[in-house]
Amino acid sequence: MKKKFLEDIEKIIDKHINEIIEFRRDIHKYPELGNFEFRTAAKIAEKLEKLPLETKTKISGEGIISCLYGNKTGKTILFRGDMDALPMNENSGLKFASQVPNVMHSCGHDIHLTIVLGTAIVLSEIKDKLSGNIKFMFQPAEECSPIGGAKGMIKRGVLESPKVDEAFGLHILDREVGSIEFTPGVASSKSDNFVIEINGKSSHGSMPSEGKDSIVAAANIINSIQSIISRNLSLDERAVITIGTINGGTRYNVVSDYVKLEGTVRSFSETAYIKIRNRLEKIVRDIPMAYECEGILKYEEGYDFIYNDLNLSKYIEKSMRETLGNENVVIKSSPLPAGEDFSFISKKVPSVFMWLGTKDESNEGRCTLHNPNFIASEKSIREGIKILCKIALERTETI
Repeated sequence: MKKKFLEDIEKIIDKHINEIIEFRRDIHKYPELGNFEFRTAAKIAEKLEKLPLETKTKISGEGIISCLYGNKTGKTILFRGDMDALPMNENSGLKFASQVPNVMHSCGHDIHLTIVLGTAIVLSEIKDKLSGNIKFMFQPAEECSPIGGAKGMIKRGVLESPKVDEAFGLHILDREVGSIEFTPGVASSKSDNFVIEINGKSSHGSMPSEGKDSIVAAANIINSIQSIISRNLSLDERAVITIGTINGGTRYNVVSDYVKLEGTVRSFSETAYIKIRNRLEKIVRDIPMAYECEGILKYEEGYDFIYNDLNLSKYIEKSMRETLGNENVVIKSSPLPAGEDFSFISKKVPSVFMWLGTKDESNEGRCTLHNPNFIASEKSIREGIKILCKIALERTETI
């Protein structure tokens, strides 16, 4: 019965797949940045209105939540898809490449939201056979760290009425189509950013003793920051600290009175985060003092780390091996150092976040995320819908 049920689901997917892919191409052609997903949200809502769902729009911006109520009592599970694009010009050469200057879906959010929408379309056809409820969450502003769109939608009750029991998300990655990978437990990094300002005193470059050199202080701060990972964290604590920009000075023969540094911290545990932040504060306070300068640290917490529930992870592994084959399910022992605001959902309800393969012979070498040449295989859309449908049917005990 279970095998026959899933075969029927695949037939429904095939019936709608051309329409679903055309929808994705339209979204890809007209991308929108975070907090400005007006057309994208309207197009999604237009499709949802034709389905037997309870849909609410304009949730914390352009967020949408749509609920499919089953015929029997059971769990409520949530699928999340993000909607926003990135500020870059597209160089993919696709016939449906972005028509919007300096805006492009180079992180695959158009694929994610299309998979979630396609899952809603498919499951709507078997509504009367469903146990439990399925929520479809279309989230704005995932790329807008440190605020993002998930927090606002959670505050507006996306996980309530009915209360969500489990949540699932996916993100495409440079892996073979038909494969997934994920990490049980901590699955991504906490991603924070910081600004360091150093105030000194200008003087003529030939008379540095009359000034307070902020560049020298900055150089020593950078060197000391590098030692945090190697000297302050234990061997089982992983983290990354990167200084991305440094700006200071006005002329070759002037001692600089001001330097600004910007950087990011990626940590994978609360203890590592606390150690790093404490050391940064001490370094930025004390080292400039040694050079008679003043150091100011502005630290901004971003997205938390995703936590993949261990029991749900065991289920996903078993279920996906049945669906995709053993060779197409990769269990990673270490998390990716990526920021994702699905993390805030994973801290509220048991969740699993998966990486979905999107590479095939047609786009070999073109799957690097956040790249103007990025191309995602559209075969991944069908695979993603199949995966989410199976999860929905099994976790609500419909099959």
